[in-house]
Amino acid sequence: MQSSITNRQRKQGWLNLSLVKNSLVSAALFSIVLCLCSCTSKVSDIPVDLITAKKTPTVEAFNFETYYTDSNIVRYFLKTPRLLIFNNEKSPYKEFPEGFHMQQFDANKKILSELSGNYGKNFELEQKWIASGNVIMVNNKGDTLRTEELTYLIKEDRIFSEKFVNIKKGDQDITGTGGFESDSQMKKWSFKKTTGHIYVIEK
Repeated sequence: MQSSITNRQRKQGWLNLSLVKNSLVSAALFSIVLCLCSCTSKVSDIPVDLITAKKTPTVEAFNFETYYTDSNIVRYFLKTPRLLIFNNEKSPYKEFPEGFHMQQFDANKKILSELSGNYGKNFELEQKWIASGNVIMVNNKGDTLRTEELTYLIKEDRIFSEKFVNIKKGDQDITGTGGFESDSQMKKWSFKKTTGHIYVIEK
């Protein structure tokens, strides 16, 4: 009789243990489901444009240097700490997120001008350069242009800016509040609004 009671108690103990295990498993599964639901809600709260705005470059290079040639003549030299190339865009472009320095040469490999900025973009199909952040351009005469943003159209041999521009040309110090345009060697340039000092030598 005692043995039968003991067996019954054992069976009941096993049953209770099984119920406890099942309860623990159910609780664990429920916790996992809650975690997944909370994670999903957090992800869905992130703006879609923030996720899709991050583009993946087809090429990334560091401490990059190259020469650009035209009809076997070296026209430009470029160096940058970091280069990103986006070839899969509708308008492919190169990006210089850590700045760049570019030199332009004539047919005799003499420097015509130099351009640098804290950030840059180059659209090859349009032959268009955009420089921003502490932009400095110097021609072979030492004339220096400073601005925060500059666009360079290679085909048109034209540079322009709608930002504040300062030009130092010898003793002349000229400032424009916007609407600057010139050729790439700064031989002929114009402002819409200007202030500054120009010294004239009387004969």
